[in-house]
Amino acid sequence: MAKEAFREGKAQDIKADLLKRVHLFEDLTEDELQEAVRYMQIRDFRRNEYLFFEEEGEPGVYILIDGLIKLLKETHDAKIVIVRLVYPGDIFGWIEWGKKAPRNTYTAKAIMESRTLYISNKDFINLAIKQPAIAIKMTCEATATLINTYETLKSIAGGKVEERIAKVLLEIADRIGKKYNDVIIIEAPLTRLDIAEMTGTTVETTIRVMSKWKKGGIINTERGYIEIIKRRELEKLAV
Repeated sequence: MAKEAFREGKAQDIKADLLKRVHLFEDLTEDELQEAVRYMQIRDFRRNEYLFFEEEGEPGVYILIDGLIKLLKETHDAKIVIVRLVYPGDIFGWIEWGKKAPRNTYTAKAIMESRTLYISNKDFINLAIKQPAIAIKMTCEATATLINTYETLKSIAGGKVEERIAKVLLEIADRIGKKYNDVIIIEAPLTRLDIAEMTGTTVETTIRVMSKWKKGGIINTERGYIEIIKRRELEKLAV
């Protein structure tokens, strides 16, 4: 019993430490933090592992701690579109209340090794009853990301291909890029297929556009990751 209690306490501490790294929960009191982590599970995923599949995933909420996740949607003509990239600190998933359930969901896949905190639908509702402020924060964050997703889909529907690819690269750079002098390095295993699926175009077109930018000294991709060398040029293309 003592060993089990010790292990449980240790697990709680680990989850609390992970939750503290999420900006959304920075101002929680220690009691609120401990109450929140009671309902959460740590879930780790390998590179290219699926978290859940469209129409098959159970309701619940994930908080990404480390890594990178892509949310995928299959179109009517069997094409795959990445509707959103999930960055550390982001919330994704969905909640069902009574008979209220989303008509459409999505598939989630880890682009790289990723660690999440997960709270089930039932436990989220229990947490909302005990700590409504925490639930409201999470709901507001999820709503904000949903709006951003709509903007992404709208961008895919219109605009030139170069504009769409430039916007995607700039967003990724702003979220996870590391600046070295005047160069921004995106250290994530993003493929041309990923970028094509994020911008609603073909792999061939993505390769052509990025090769053109590489020749122009705007980006570099030789080392297995993307370097943005001339950010201002990319910003001009994104307008």
